[in-house]
Amino acid sequence: MHDDPTRTTPIGLARYAREFYDAAIIVDEKLCLRHGYELVPSVPVMYLTAHSIELILKAFLLFKGVSLTKLKCKYGHDIEKAFSKANELGLDESVKFDLNEVAVLKTLNVLYSSRQLNYIIKGTKQFPAFAMIRTLAAKMLNTIAPMVGFR
Repeated sequence: MHDDPTRTTPIGLARYAREFYDAAIIVDEKLCLRHGYELVPSVPVMYLTAHSIELILKAFLLFKGVSLTKLKCKYGHDIEKAFSKANELGLDESVKFDLNEVAVLKTLNVLYSSRQLNYIIKGTKQFPAFAMIRTLAAKMLNTIAPMVGFR
């Protein structure tokens, strides 16, 4: 992410967030027909959805006045930290997240922020159920996108 606010806007981030989410759903619907994927979601599907969540949260934060530099340096790919700041700036006044959704976000963040959805790291991992990730992402997109001007 660069530092030029004329080149990155909340609407643009929301658009990309929607496109990453839509791509995740298309891939999931195709892959879930394969044996084994009905139990554990594919890593690319989780990555696309987590990236969508990162982008929609950054759209909200940028809309609320957080600078691009801060988005890049302070929040990076940490969706839990971005979610916390978004709630601090009023997201929780527009949409409520239950304890299960927050737990799913935290579990997903462990994988996403450490780049374990990008590169293989051997060992046991905890994967959240994709249905919960999907619901969480859709809830964020459907609330934040119109708020920042993306229809």
